[in-house]
Amino acid sequence: MKTLQHLLVVLFLTVSLSVQISAQNFFIDFESFATGQQVACQDPTNWTTWSNLPCDATEDAYISSNYAHSGSNSVVIVQNNDLVKTFGTQTTGTWYISFYTYIPSGAAGYFNTLALFAGGSSNWGMECYFNAGGAGSLNAGGTGAASFTWVPDSWQLVEVNVNLGSDLAEFWYGGSMIYSWQWTLGSNGAGSPLQVDANDFFGATATDQMYFDDYRFADTPLPVELTSFTAATNNSGYVVLNWSTATEINNQMFEIERKAEGGEFVRIGYVNGYGTTTEPKDYSYVDQTVGNGQYYYRLKQIDFNGTYEYSAVVMVDVKGPLTFDLGQNYPNPFNPSTKITYSVPVTGNVKLAVYNVVGEEVAVLVNGQVEAGFYETTFDASNLSSGLYLYKLQSDNTVEVKKMMLLK
Repeated sequence: MKTLQHLLVVLFLTVSLSVQISAQNFFIDFESFATGQQVACQDPTNWTTWSNLPCDATEDAYISSNYAHSGSNSVVIVQNNDLVKTFGTQTTGTWYISFYTYIPSGAAGYFNTLALFAGGSSNWGMECYFNAGGAGSLNAGGTGAASFTWVPDSWQLVEVNVNLGSDLAEFWYGGSMIYSWQWTLGSNGAGSPLQVDANDFFGATATDQMYFDDYRFADTPLPVELTSFTAATNNSGYVVLNWSTATEINNQMFEIERKAEGGEFVRIGYVNGYGTTTEPKDYSYVDQTVGNGQYYYRLKQIDFNGTYEYSAVVMVDVKGPLTFDLGQNYPNPFNPSTKITYSVPVTGNVKLAVYNVVGEEVAVLVNGQVEAGFYETTFDASNLSSGLYLYKLQSDNTVEVKKMMLLK
């Protein structure tokens, strides 16, 4: 039976993306749902409530546009919501449940995975509590079997993996495995049937406010297991993104997306994946096209078959370059134009000019007062002949010079 201990919000263990791929691979990102309307009421085929009453004013949860891991919609679980995703009573195989969750500071959340969904006679395989303040706990093979720390105000990946063949289950949070246990012990150790039947997202108190998005239930693991994703600035004022994977299946690439405060995500580049590998891999990308301000980044992992998955979002505060720097032009050699990047740590007079090999000035690209920041300019050499050229960045007390080659 449910108790007020379920006063933590959400478990969204069902998957549907605008399309359901198969009975064994269900994914949903809620973009086809109407904002401000109830989930099970809009899709009673794939969702229900604890009392099997889609559209119930109390139990059926709502679609929100307050936060979203991908797109603009997610599900929000608040007090007295009791949203259920059924799986069809799976008794064999290995099953993977995943979703992204966002819980604001000061709020709480809860979800469970059911071995049997049958109202008052239901059987809990595990329960997860996201307690207000960042402390998490699991009932998994025993009450309070494990604890962990969860991150407020951030989208984080939640995973529950159940291997019915070996009677083992795992709980993962933020790309790290928190705990494993014997599935048939049930949530409190009193026993559970060897099957997986449903997920339940329940809100018990006024402090519950848990959002979830990009829900998946499948008989195959996630194509790419992302274990870390960070963003930081370097001394030149560039943003350096680093991420790692534990395994990859059919991974074509990672697209890098960025948005400024109040803006929309846009694609700024990509890094090729390793296809299929069971070895950990590390990735890095340097964004050299930002000025001062707050920026948000996410990865779009794309398979060779076109399916994709978004990472959690990371934020970085760019406060300007710390060094006077002239970048190497690109492309180099070039014909007839190339891009030159440079950064200045303080506001002042700056000149960027191009010279031939005998020291004659052939072009002035910048000449005047420049604010501290990062810049990119284009040099068009259509009227010049092939050969080696020098370009020089000069401030009141600093000079940097680099070479470039024009080939026509």
